[in-house]
Amino acid sequence: MRSVGYSVLGALLVCGSLLPLSFSSQPAYANQVQTDAELLYSHVEQLAKAARPPATESEFTAGVYVENLWRAYGYETELQPFYYHTYKRPTLLSLAIDDWKRSWAIKGLTFAQNGTAKAEIVDAGYGRANDFANGAARGKIALIKRGEIPFGEKVRQAAAAGAVAAIIWNDREGEWKATLGEPLDMSVPVIGLSQADGSLLQERLRNQQPLRATVKVDGGQTSRHTSYNFIATSKATTANMERQVLLLANHDSTASSAGANDNASGVAVLLEVARQLAESRLDAQVKLVSLGAETAGERGGQAFFDSLAAKDKEKIMAAIYVDAVGRDGQLTAVSAQSTSTQTGSMFTQAGVQESTLGQVGASQRKQLQLLAETGIPAVLLTRLPAQEESKDGLVQIQKEQLAQAVKVISSVVGSLTDAAASAEPRQSVQTGRQQEAGEDLQ
Repeated sequence: MRSVGYSVLGALLVCGSLLPLSFSSQPAYANQVQTDAELLYSHVEQLAKAARPPATESEFTAGVYVENLWRAYGYETELQPFYYHTYKRPTLLSLAIDDWKRSWAIKGLTFAQNGTAKAEIVDAGYGRANDFANGAARGKIALIKRGEIPFGEKVRQAAAAGAVAAIIWNDREGEWKATLGEPLDMSVPVIGLSQADGSLLQERLRNQQPLRATVKVDGGQTSRHTSYNFIATSKATTANMERQVLLLANHDSTASSAGANDNASGVAVLLEVARQLAESRLDAQVKLVSLGAETAGERGGQAFFDSLAAKDKEKIMAAIYVDAVGRDGQLTAVSAQSTSTQTGSMFTQAGVQESTLGQVGASQRKQLQLLAETGIPAVLLTRLPAQEESKDGLVQIQKEQLAQAVKVISSVVGSLTDAAASAEPRQSVQTGRQQEAGEDLQ
């Protein structure tokens, strides 16, 4: 348990103020370090000197700045590299069928391979292994219906069966966006067709009418990127090593913004909280994570949580994501879980309003979805109203707003790390997040 300074205890006894206060109402850390508003602002100023787009030198430099300060405060640090791919869509997608003059509604699939294939079309059902078992697709263009298995698996199966290209047609009406999920190790050029066009092709084939076609995919470009998460952990002791509180923010920004509020403010708050807790004797470890490439589709958060073993996740009592807390607005906590959590209640007790998913911005909803999928009780701390900031510079930052966020988080961390605090029940994990926002994997 935490120690209490004898001078403070003596003062309370002398003034008679000890009796109406219970120790459980006090913060769960011993050293009451004053929040340094000027230092907080200087962190934002340093981080927001320029834009910090994902997988760039400026993003990495920002992360190193954070890591160096954590080390100076006595934390054990770790550099976590991760890799992801982006895709530039093709400049040319075409389907031409001999002796059939028709305009086709063609869709591209993210991570589709470039290439040109001229061959006869064969019906390959849903593109499963058993659909290719008869060997009829070798040297042919496989017509594949959407459904049953992911798009990427359909294309892999087509390539393994010796097909020279694939046409995947929609099994339902309406617009659709499709992704193979990642660049494939085994692939062929692939295009997508609407339900009407695909069923028309299938009908022709079923009527024993051979169709010879040319499929073209050109101009698509896949790029591989490297970004980094920076992780700091307070020193482990026999008393605290089985319990952790997780604090997160992202140090990258969009290419068009210096990202002072979004999210240099969140990183600055994490740095100040780390400084305040550095010498405290807590009943749980504090793990801080500065995420990279969050503006590229929450890549850093996905990489970090994917790296955690089940036993590591079980140690984490709660996760707090700090985002855009430096501007004017109401400090608010939004739970990643579908129902109220103890962590959310602690923020309410600290004077923070609770808000719903619908009140935050689109990028924050994605962060909450990612947190929900971990199963860890999690809260997003931000300021409302949510607003898209095209000019997110230092002029938007208010020192007192930063300081308030530090005070609230330190208070909640104190409550969470108290040995008397009960473990929060885990809720069922929500799934369904796609690699590319708004795209379908199958």
